[in-house]
Amino acid sequence: MKKIKLRNILLFLIIPFISCAAQEQKEDSGLILIKGGTFTMGSPKSEPWRGKDEVQHQVTISNFLMAKFEVTQKEYSQVMGNNPSRFRGDNLPVENVSWYDAAAFCNRLSRKNNLAEAYKIEGESVTWNREANGFRLPTEAEWEYACRAGTTTPFNTETSISTKEANYYGTYPYMIETYYFQQRKLKTRPGEYREKTVRVGTFPPNRWGLHDMHGNVWEWCWDWYGKYPSDHQTDPQGPSSGTLKVNRGGGWNDFAKHLRSAYRASNPPGSRTFNLGFRVVRNAE
Repeated sequence: MKKIKLRNILLFLIIPFISCAAQEQKEDSGLILIKGGTFTMGSPKSEPWRGKDEVQHQVTISNFLMAKFEVTQKEYSQVMGNNPSRFRGDNLPVENVSWYDAAAFCNRLSRKNNLAEAYKIEGESVTWNREANGFRLPTEAEWEYACRAGTTTPFNTETSISTKEANYYGTYPYMIETYYFQQRKLKTRPGEYREKTVRVGTFPPNRWGLHDMHGNVWEWCWDWYGKYPSDHQTDPQGPSSGTLKVNRGGGWNDFAKHLRSAYRASNPPGSRTFNLGFRVVRNAE
C-alpha cells in the first residue's frame, strides 16, 4: 500500500473555499491556482479611454490561489453573521461592504479554517503578514494579472465585451461614445442593462477559470491607491500609506470602458456602496 504524504492530505483539506450556496448547485467554488509569471501591467497609450494612471510597467507575480467567484451573500452571512447587501440573494455577490469589512471577513474565514490570519487589525490600522497562509485580499497587481489571464487587450474577452459576457450598463458598450451615431462600427452593440447584481458564475469564466472579473461588482484590493512605479516590480503591494484603497473590475452600473483590465478606481477604505464587493485569495502552498 502506497504511503500518502501528510502535506498532500493537508492541501486537500484546506484549499477548498467555503460556499454552501454553490455546493447546492453542484459547482466547484474552490480556489484556483494562479501560476506566477511576468506581465505588463497597465495599458498602452493607444488603448481608447485609458487613464493617465495606467502607465505600463513590468511586474512579476508569484504563485497564489484565487477564488473563482466573488464572495456571495450566503458566504458572508455564515462568516460575519449579517448581510449588508442592497440586492438580496444567497448566490448574489455581497456588496455594501467596506475595505475594513472585507479584511475582517478574511481573518474570520481564516480562523474558521484553522489558518493563520493574514491581517493584524487594530481599529483602522491594518497590517499584513505576508507569510500567513490565511485568506486575504488580492494585491492590485495580482488582480490585474489574474483578470488578464494572459491577454494584453482591453478586456480578457479581447477588444470588447458584451452583456452576454458580463453584467454592466449594457447600453454603453465599449467605444459607444465615439461611435454613438455610427453604431455599425462598434464591435459590440448596446445590450441589456439589468440594473442589479446577478448570481455569481452567470457568465463564462476567463481563460484561467475566474468568473466576473469584469462587471457585477467592483472588487476591493489590498493596495492604497497611488502612482505606479516605473521600474520592474516583484509582488508589489502598493504604496505604504494613502487615503484611498484600490477597487477593480467595474460593476453592474458601470460603462464598459470602466470594466477594462487596466482601469483603476478607488474609494476610502470605510466607504460602502451597492456595487462594491470583493473576492479572496491565499498564498500558494
